[in-house]
Amino acid sequence: MELYRAYSIIQSSRLLSGQNQENFVKVDWICYLRDEPLAPFYNLIQDYSKLPENGKTKLWAERRANYLLSEFEVKELKEYVEQQYSFSVEVEGVSLPIMAKNLVKFNEQDITGTIILRDRNEPFPLSVNIVGMVAGHRDFVDISTVEDLLTEIDRRNAL
Repeated sequence: MELYRAYSIIQSSRLLSGQNQENFVKVDWICYLRDEPLAPFYNLIQDYSKLPENGKTKLWAERRANYLLSEFEVKELKEYVEQQYSFSVEVEGVSLPIMAKNLVKFNEQDITGTIILRDRNEPFPLSVNIVGMVAGHRDFVDISTVEDLLTEIDRRNAL
């Protein structure tokens, strides 16, 4: 079985929230509140049987494993988002089983908002609940001097 991560890089001005100081945001598309895992967790999460039964560690890993998308879900997401919003969706494969600490590529503390693909009273347009986790994104494309680079490194180290 192959599973995937999907994301979009968009101009922050396309969002209404105005919470991002960066010119661009990264939207990590995840399946939120999946009813059933795409595969048994022991096939998805490396050393799953060694995760502690009590506490939140195992539950955290299971929920994050459910963020991953199937090939069908990625195809459906890409078609919908590209057609409805003109966002491109980038996709990367995930090698399974994956270590629990690597299930999420984005820093959950950096999330400044979410994108839900429909209004509150409308039916969900996709076969699963896919939402976008929004975080500021700075590409090095606008860094032209050593001073710009060092300033950006200092800024990221301060986070």
